[in-house]
Amino acid sequence: MTPPTLFITDRLPFLWRLLGVNYRQLRAILAVKLQLDNRRPVAFNQWKKASETNNAYWVSLALYALFGAVFAFLLTVAPATGIVKPATLFFGYVLIVCTMSLISDFSSVVLDSSDNQIMLFRPVDSRTMLTARVVHIISYLFTIALAVGALGVVAIGYRFGAVAGLLSLVLCLMMAILAVFLTNVIYLLLMQFVSNDRLREVINYVQIGMVVFFYGGYQLLPRLMNDDGFSGLQPFVWQTWHYALPPLWSAGSLDLVVNRQIDARHLILLGLALVVPFAGLYLMTRVLAPIFSSKLATLDQEEKAEPVARPISTSQPVAPSLPLAEKLASWLTSSPLEHAGFTFVWFITGRDRKFKLRTYPGLGFGLAYAVVMGLNHQSSMGRQGSSFFLFILYFGGIYIMTALMQIAISDNYKAAWIYESSPMSQPGLLLAGGIKALVIKLMLPYFCLLAGYVLYVQGTSAIPDVLLACVNSLIMLLITAVMSKRHLPFSMAQDVVRNSTTSRSLLSMFIIGLIGVAHWGLTYIPYGRWVALPVMIGVAVVLFRTYQQTQWHEVEN
Repeated sequence: MTPPTLFITDRLPFLWRLLGVNYRQLRAILAVKLQLDNRRPVAFNQWKKASETNNAYWVSLALYALFGAVFAFLLTVAPATGIVKPATLFFGYVLIVCTMSLISDFSSVVLDSSDNQIMLFRPVDSRTMLTARVVHIISYLFTIALAVGALGVVAIGYRFGAVAGLLSLVLCLMMAILAVFLTNVIYLLLMQFVSNDRLREVINYVQIGMVVFFYGGYQLLPRLMNDDGFSGLQPFVWQTWHYALPPLWSAGSLDLVVNRQIDARHLILLGLALVVPFAGLYLMTRVLAPIFSSKLATLDQEEKAEPVARPISTSQPVAPSLPLAEKLASWLTSSPLEHAGFTFVWFITGRDRKFKLRTYPGLGFGLAYAVVMGLNHQSSMGRQGSSFFLFILYFGGIYIMTALMQIAISDNYKAAWIYESSPMSQPGLLLAGGIKALVIKLMLPYFCLLAGYVLYVQGTSAIPDVLLACVNSLIMLLITAVMSKRHLPFSMAQDVVRNSTTSRSLLSMFIIGLIGVAHWGLTYIPYGRWVALPVMIGVAVVLFRTYQQTQWHEVEN
């Protein structure tokens, strides 16, 4: 990826002059960033360790292209007169993938201030530094956009001609530039209104919210348009608010070329699709660069809390109130070691930004998916509707199992030597406390949200399904914990955990499917769910005690 990026950079001297950027400095910084980027692990890197030579980056691009094939198929079968809706989905998918890749893979690059320690002491202005950062990110997103949109571009070019294909390629790249602009503006707004000591924490939640917003928006976008599917029997009804949706800019531009719709509306959409991304890039480098760089320079300065002198009081001392985690641990745990595991996992999962970024977006996906799909099936009554909402209850358990894997991962895993140096003879108690904290802090609140939605739609008749699904979700979590390789909390590197859980996760998913099918079968037996409930509670107790009795030889180091 390095030679093409630098080759294109060398061919755009007029652009760098327009932006007021020192080209030689830009090229030197960009070359180093791209060289380091080749050593950085990327998404889908689950098959080999980070120290090995692998093709994970190319595998991820192949997966992106495979997912893009669905939208290429829609573009192939849709009639020319009905091209707007499938094209909106196609360009929306490109924008979503670029934004989510920027949030998940490249968020650390956007907010990385380590290069400031080298360049701020040299004659490199903030505009050049930010431009190098933006070009670096855009080069990455261009590759993602090309992978996602390749089959769609080919389908458009084959059906409607080379001009339409070339335009769709340009529009895909515009989506990538727009993703960079929107993300940087959001980060900069946060930097303006949030203090430095809380900025990273707030940004973490904003990243999670952006992922859920874009995913939910992508699910809702087709439903906001006229509901004639992809038949093209009815013309697309344009509304004024469509001008606020970037995917519709690109879809309208493509409609202009394919159907020769040369009018004021389509020309405005074409102008928005081509001008807004470059206008955003110009705004970032000319106006926002100094502000962004100055804020970024202070981002990593951790403010140490200074001890505050308290006046000596002669009154009776008041006992400090215990944190919620301590109170819950005292109620729910039966040994000091289990108490320690509960509070340790509770506090770290609330403070570790990377854990929240790896875990919470998945939970948001589940909620967005459940609500959107539930809205589509509210008209389904009887057993068909009940079966679908039963699927919603179990669907959330999949993301909780992902959280179980994440509590073993930490960037500071080398500090786990303290486990073996401690006089801990039964590590299963520590693991049991950790899984209790995960159930109380994440699983139960998340399941209550899903259950509340199901009860709201289905009524009180769904109470036995909700109770049994709750117990079965706990069993699914315990089965995953018992069958997977066991790691002490926050003691392993990310690649090691991923490499050790693939095959057992597949077996766990198979067992989960059996439990769900069994629950569905019980809906046809009178009082079958009420009879199965105490039985499954007993199974959960047995599984928990098995996990609680984990010995040292069963723990992976």
